[in-house]
Amino acid sequence: MQSGDEPAAAVLEADALCLRFGAVEALKSVSLRVAPRQIHAVIGPNGAGKSSLLNCLSGFYRPQSGAVRFCGQDISALVPHKRAALGISRTFQGIQTYPSMTARQNILTGYDARMRTGLFSALLYWGRVRAEEEAFAAKAERIIEFLELEELRHALVGDMAYGMRKRVDLGRALALDPKILIMDEPMAGMSAEEKGDLARYILDIRDGLGIPVVLVEHDMEVVMDISDRITVIDFGQVIACGTPAEIRADERVIAAYLGGGSA
Repeated sequence: MQSGDEPAAAVLEADALCLRFGAVEALKSVSLRVAPRQIHAVIGPNGAGKSSLLNCLSGFYRPQSGAVRFCGQDISALVPHKRAALGISRTFQGIQTYPSMTARQNILTGYDARMRTGLFSALLYWGRVRAEEEAFAAKAERIIEFLELEELRHALVGDMAYGMRKRVDLGRALALDPKILIMDEPMAGMSAEEKGDLARYILDIRDGLGIPVVLVEHDMEVVMDISDRITVIDFGQVIACGTPAEIRADERVIAAYLGGGSA
């Protein structure tokens, strides 16, 4: 049990990340700390470095200096699929689903990183393989129910409305049994109703599943409503970090958004 004044151990940490592309400094000593059961939003003007930070956290970019730690382990050298196997799941700005497959089949593809049986066992279809497949199928059904996709479980994703495809994409990320979920602009292109539904699922992921979320999102109303903590980046630097109320009143944040931050 943590004492009242002792912070909980971080699930995911970025420590002084510096990322350069030639002469361009995308990140300048950026640090981030995500606590258990926390929705931690990362905001900033376009081009501020938000997606670069997410790519460093998930392993798609390797910063020139700094470290990324997951549950206390330095994972800076791990490639994306190794981080996914540890429990770091991610959704992207674009939809990463298979349109010719059903919602259920798409969600089941998310379990590939969790498979423990090898090709030889699969070819012989040993009992262990069968048991593993049945367990994954049951988990997929729980995700379908969690995301209220029951009526669409056997529908082709390519025939679905945009918001439903995004929901299936989220289900595939949840199939990794993540210890943390990273979401890059999940509400881009959604209607107000679809945003409301997705915000509710994100809160349920934190409260019901106990999974912390790192969220990059441009809809400030949503960010302020659902986030526990917010980190603000401008020109590749952290200019503020705090609760929504603290961020809303921070003069540096106001200047970045209203006074001509990076394009």
